[in-house]
Amino acid sequence: MPAVRWSCPPHGDIRGSHPIAVAEPDPFFTVTVRDSLAGPVLECQGELEPDTANRLRTALDRALASLPVPPMLMVDLSAVTFMDSSGLNTLLRARMAAVRQGTIVHLARPSHPVVRVLRITGTDRLFDIDQDAPAVVPRTRTG
Repeated sequence: MPAVRWSCPPHGDIRGSHPIAVAEPDPFFTVTVRDSLAGPVLECQGELEPDTANRLRTALDRALASLPVPPMLMVDLSAVTFMDSSGLNTLLRARMAAVRQGTIVHLARPSHPVVRVLRITGTDRLFDIDQDAPAVVPRTRTG
């Protein structure tokens, strides 16, 4: 399945069997959503700060709203070049929503700027962090 790249909060959801139409990529922050056997994988790239955190929030909310409820949500942060408290708040909100529905949020391969914020705030203990995330295994679709 092709990746879905959001450069602005789109309307609709990711539950359909077809990718969502997307706008031009944002030069500062993008979220690519992929399906995997365990649940959605969100690949983040760029600066996660007040002007871009809503893009991630939208992608996380939609991924958590997918049916059936995913057992896991992986957020690949390896290409995040900057993260401040707005990015951290977005991740914490998603974690709380995920816990309520029984989904585990994994932070995959967080970059140095992300790790630094997580450690300084002590929130690294709240997330499952996978330094060597497994490859995305595509979900097989029929029809």
